[in-house]
Amino acid sequence: DDVEHYLGVPVLAVIPKDVGVLHKQSGMSPDAEAYRILRTNIEFNRKSADANAITVVSGGAGEGKSTTLVNLAYICAQGGYNTLMIDGDLRRPKLHTFFDINNSVGLTNYLTTALQLEDVILQTPVENLYFMPSGILPADAAGILNSRRMSELIADVKNRFDLVLIDSPPILGVSDASVLASEVDLTMIVIQHRKLPRTMLMRVKQAIENVGGNLLGVVLNNVDVRSDSQYQYYTSYYTYYSPTNIEKARPRPAASASTPATAGSRSGGKSSPKDDKDDY
Repeated sequence: DDVEHYLGVPVLAVIPKDVGVLHKQSGMSPDAEAYRILRTNIEFNRKSADANAITVVSGGAGEGKSTTLVNLAYICAQGGYNTLMIDGDLRRPKLHTFFDINNSVGLTNYLTTALQLEDVILQTPVENLYFMPSGILPADAAGILNSRRMSELIADVKNRFDLVLIDSPPILGVSDASVLASEVDLTMIVIQHRKLPRTMLMRVKQAIENVGGNLLGVVLNNVDVRSDSQYQYYTSYYTYYSPTNIEKARPRPAASASTPATAGSRSGGKSSPKDDKDDY
């Protein structure tokens, strides 16, 4: 609420502390519910279905924006959205590590060669979820995102997908982030709770607005919802939807009934590292 008042934009979601990578998990979890809330609030705040290209930024490194983007993309794909993730953090690409995908061919190759989109967009093991790696950073990368071909790429993928999520470098450190904010429909800020100074947070907002970007809202990441009294509502909500409570709430079969066991699992390959920690 403090952030909403200070920046004049909505808090789209409160992500609990130590959230995992959702596509590596199975079943219903409190973590997944937090991202479903985020998906719903994006729908209510983006105004138009045509505003479907969103870049995810942070003020500094290690605030959890990449994990947030991957988890949001997974939840959107689960909900039936044809979703594309693009790794636009050319200097420190990370999205490929979540899916154990080779990063050698991707966005940079498309921007600097005659490759077609079909050559650089990969389908992940998750249904409806697609990915464009960053590719290898060329020696002369200055202005590579600030190009006509990048603008054409965004226009093209907007027409092909229901939702396009672009991972960006920290907006206060690299000009690429401002370029992306100016090219897409909406920009979403991910901040770690109670760490980033207010003055820095305002600079992030101003950096977006200075290039004509449209700020969708803020995601509060790594929030200790159990010990922070300001977020007691989230504690009770996530606890209610925890797997333990759901199991307790299920009706039990009669003692004489025979109930064959069923099991389902989601395979996601190797575990992926979480983003480093940084707070607002």
